Amino acid sequence: MMSVGAGGSVVALFPLILIIGFWGLGIACMIFFIRFAVRAIKALDIYLDEKKGRRYDRL
Repeated sequence: MMSVGAGGSVVALFPLILIIGFWGLGIACMIFFIRFAVRAIKALDIYLDEKKGRRYDRL
């Protein structure tokens, strides 16, 4: 049998680091999307209130 040396573990570690990186990137994108959606909903509320002739006083 052939034993895998230290090089084999480095090669096996690379996909793991890549997968963890993509998971982190996905979570960060989800957080930024949720923040954007909340701001968009607030902006839409302000726009609709102004179109109805009411002043937007809520914070």
